[in-house]
Amino acid sequence: MKDKHALSTASQLLLRSRDLFSQGHWLLVNPLDAQIFRELGGEVQGFHQYLDIYQQACQSGNGKLHKFAAGYPAGSQFDGIVIYMPKAKEQAQMLIANLVHCLKPGGQLLLVGDNKGGVKSAPKLLAPYATQCNKLDSARHCALFGAIVETQGKPFRLDEWQKKIQISVADLQYQVVSLPGVFSQDALDPATRLLLEQVQKVPTGRLLDFGCGAGVIGCFLGLKNPVAKVLMSDVSALALHCAQQSASINGIRAEVVASHGLRQLEGQFDAIYTNPPFHTGLNTDYQVVEDFIRQAPAMMTPGAPLYLVANSFLKYPPILEQSLGKVTTLADTPKFRVYRCQR
Repeated sequence: MKDKHALSTASQLLLRSRDLFSQGHWLLVNPLDAQIFRELGGEVQGFHQYLDIYQQACQSGNGKLHKFAAGYPAGSQFDGIVIYMPKAKEQAQMLIANLVHCLKPGGQLLLVGDNKGGVKSAPKLLAPYATQCNKLDSARHCALFGAIVETQGKPFRLDEWQKKIQISVADLQYQVVSLPGVFSQDALDPATRLLLEQVQKVPTGRLLDFGCGAGVIGCFLGLKNPVAKVLMSDVSALALHCAQQSASINGIRAEVVASHGLRQLEGQFDAIYTNPPFHTGLNTDYQVVEDFIRQAPAMMTPGAPLYLVANSFLKYPPILEQSLGKVTTLADTPKFRVYRCQR
């Protein structure tokens, strides 16, 4: 398991320029670790779109300095803002469009990240707002770019970055709302499609869409059985925003909850459905899914089924058997498998 107190290579690079943060009012956006706030000291604030790092940052420092949300309010005025380069460049574009409105005139906007993660595109990303973008430092296969923002562009509205995706699966047609940075933001992914094609009957009761993303599974469940009580959970504020919007446009009264794994969820469920993530940023990370499988039985009513789709190479069956007993493979393709277990 990753040490929550360890510094990412991007944060290690940022520390080489720690003098920048000794003056003025600074904001770090989507840092990959919470320890960076301790290392920098002072009142450096944090904007988090991911619950796990947000919670760690609040525990390790002043919680009032941190915000967990899909977008940052434009009223704030910072001398400098550092964005940790997200996996999706379109998410970086959206963050920049949002955060240029949170800078004082002549404020600095910095991008830091892994060279393989797209940070080298910083000059193009910042070109609409600054005439010059400079590489400030590089080390450990990471780079730090910076620019003085000269123009803020048009006012930022999160809904202008939303798109509606048409879903057609298992005799159902519906739409979901997505944003840059939300899993499978352009179309229904083949793994989720395979999972939903195996769901013959949706039970009445309390149902969980774990790692809901834009809400594809949760909306499917709610449309298949309108009297079911659907709960959608995710660690991403962007995903939660989309899931809430998706439920709304489909007329589904779903509960949407921010949760790191199952930690923030309460009560038991009559069925659980999931296409769980196994990446944290650019890195493979199985820990959240393995913890979910081990903890799920305690949150399932007797006889409740668990439906899980995963890449064929992932070795989840032994863990599922250990937690829930017999594992039935409902679908098996060269790329994906759908498993069903029952408490």
